[in-house]
Amino acid sequence: MKKIKVQLIMPEGPPGKKDTRRVEFFSSAIVQKEEDNVYSIVEKFRREVFPGITDEDMREEVVRDKVLLSQVITLHNAAEIRSRSVSVSGMRKKIESGEHVLMSDGLPNVKIAKTRTDELVCLDGHHSLLAYMMSEIKYLHEVPHLMVTDHSGGGLKEEKFHAFFGEHAKKLTGSDWRNYTISWTNPPERQLEDRKQDNMGELLSELLEDDSGG
Repeated sequence: MKKIKVQLIMPEGPPGKKDTRRVEFFSSAIVQKEEDNVYSIVEKFRREVFPGITDEDMREEVVRDKVLLSQVITLHNAAEIRSRSVSVSGMRKKIESGEHVLMSDGLPNVKIAKTRTDELVCLDGHHSLLAYMMSEIKYLHEVPHLMVTDHSGGGLKEEKFHAFFGEHAKKLTGSDWRNYTISWTNPPERQLEDRKQDNMGELLSELLEDDSGG
């Protein structure tokens, strides 16, 4: 019976708390059925596990390996981020006022999946990550997030990342998903795009350059 591990990581204290690597941590192994993909596994965690987590279930950990937000792989190009109606500035104001960005039920907006080569891919929450980065938050452990890995905490197979491209997954093989991003606001024939920005750092730089008129 195959399982996928979903980890809930919550920073200790408000955004921007200095000199801390402490997080509150919870891990759950979700049974993976044949029809499941990473999104459905996350949804199972949200519906079946997250509502029952108590403060006593969370354990404190000290993060040893700091991961730069700028290095997280993006699934969207800058044009797709701009086309959405999500307010990054509103999230940024919330963060800078001392509140974390969460969904209405308290689940983190940001969901991350690990690859076999230990790269991290943002499968949901791009706007939230951008808001944290604009608020001078540098590291992933400073952002509430879910981390999806294999049952042992290692990376997922390359084919697991094809699901992030919806109906276009059938056009992908092996690791070539890395060459593309997805634009859900485009017509179906133009949703699969050649990758222009590799990671969140490049994505933010492009958006800021657009804002400056560059």
